[in-house]
Amino acid sequence: MMKKVTHAVFLLMAASIAMSSPSGALARENTMEKIKVEQMTPEINKVVEKGVKKAASLIPYLKDYPVREIVLKDTSYLLVNNYKSKENNAEFVALVLDKNTGDLLEFGKHELYNQKSQTLYPIDKSKEIAVSFMKKLYGEDMAGYQLDGDGVAKVFDGKTNTIQFVRMVNGVPFTDDIVQIQVDHDGQITGKSLGMHIEKISFANLDQALPKEKAEKQLSTFMKLRYSLDKDGKTYKLLYIPAFSGKLDAVSGKDSVNMPYHSKVNVKPKGTSQPVAKSREEAQAYLAQRTGYDFSKGNVFFEDLTGEKPVIIDYFWKSRKWEGRTNYSWRTEDGWIGSMLIEPKTGAIVNYSVVDTSVSKSPAKKLTQEQAFQFAMNEVAEIAPAGTGELLLLQPGEYNESTNEYSFHFVLQEQGIPVEDWLTQIAINGSNGKVMGIDLNEKVDGVMPDPKKAISPEEAAAVLLKKYPLQLQYTLQEEGKASLVYTFPHMFDAKIDAITGEFYTYESTE
Repeated sequence: MMKKVTHAVFLLMAASIAMSSPSGALARENTMEKIKVEQMTPEINKVVEKGVKKAASLIPYLKDYPVREIVLKDTSYLLVNNYKSKENNAEFVALVLDKNTGDLLEFGKHELYNQKSQTLYPIDKSKEIAVSFMKKLYGEDMAGYQLDGDGVAKVFDGKTNTIQFVRMVNGVPFTDDIVQIQVDHDGQITGKSLGMHIEKISFANLDQALPKEKAEKQLSTFMKLRYSLDKDGKTYKLLYIPAFSGKLDAVSGKDSVNMPYHSKVNVKPKGTSQPVAKSREEAQAYLAQRTGYDFSKGNVFFEDLTGEKPVIIDYFWKSRKWEGRTNYSWRTEDGWIGSMLIEPKTGAIVNYSVVDTSVSKSPAKKLTQEQAFQFAMNEVAEIAPAGTGELLLLQPGEYNESTNEYSFHFVLQEQGIPVEDWLTQIAINGSNGKVMGIDLNEKVDGVMPDPKKAISPEEAAAVLLKKYPLQLQYTLQEEGKASLVYTFPHMFDAKIDAITGEFYTYESTE
């Protein structure tokens, strides 16, 4: 599925200046590349003049940036940077124009950071300003865009209000076509992100969609029980969670994403003992052997942080398993690269994590999810205690592009119900299958509610739907084709106490 506000304009924005405007392509492009500057033609000049003139009618402060720089690439877009003077290139307004028509597609105002404390513009007035701008740009119908929900994007930079619009097609939100407008402290629009050309997209027929009532009934089949350790560390909550991707195919009622949520997997332990490291040298050698990362090369600093929480580990969020464990850490001047927890009496490794700092140089993944899963299963068989049988795969190998890793979460079960805190986490390098991190399951004793006292899946689904009604949406699941899905827009908490029927949120006592 395509990401929101994604387009070929990203190619254009690899300009000679690192852009840092508030949204869209201008915000995301921060690379420095040599660009191909084509020879200007009278036709291009006319397009630029037309586009800048139109932009000036929408952006009053553009008149304060009279010095113009035009960047051309082999795309259907062009970039016009407008500076206050030839000497001042620190503050500018960047315009993205359609190369053929001169239409304003995107823009962003870049200025020096103002250290003074300011109060954001009122959100309701920001919405009015954003709507007025959209009407001036696209016409009274705003090209089919409407405020997305309450119109307030869930992003905040402390300097602007971000007002979000979604394209409506056949009266249904097309959530891959989002436009964001930035409004600053003074009520000025300082940025607009790029929308999407939808002329070449085919949209599924609304007649194919299941009635909403049938989709709601289908939801109950995805409501699954799970035990979760409560904040007192001694009792467990029995919860219902919607065990699917969050999007139901509106035609079949099935999960729209083919991911094995709550899949049962059988493990055959190889009988080997839990990995052991009884010294810093053994720990370092083990990490090098498992991950391929050589901690002896480069300017690497070693620290014994026993008694402190591991710096780069963030996934055992409810336990304090580092207490009483040896905690080794490695870092360079650029940041932390490795961490390991060891049981001091036995030397057993209970957790390690390595950050591959070469990821940015070769981020392209080579393994499929299925291939990475096999590497993860091999590792589970290596480290699982004898007698381990059926596990549940809670997280099905989601890929993280920033780390080039697949992450798999396996859990043990109690009375056939997964216990989310009895977790084994495996991180697999997406290129070579190396195990970049493990977090071994450790059972936590506690009182567990009787599942016979739980409300039914249908009742749990009704609780969820009362707070978060299903919404029909279009979404791109393959290039050029928009499918219909039922989903929960703006859903934040999806856990329901299976005994009380109320929403549940874990709140740490720390």
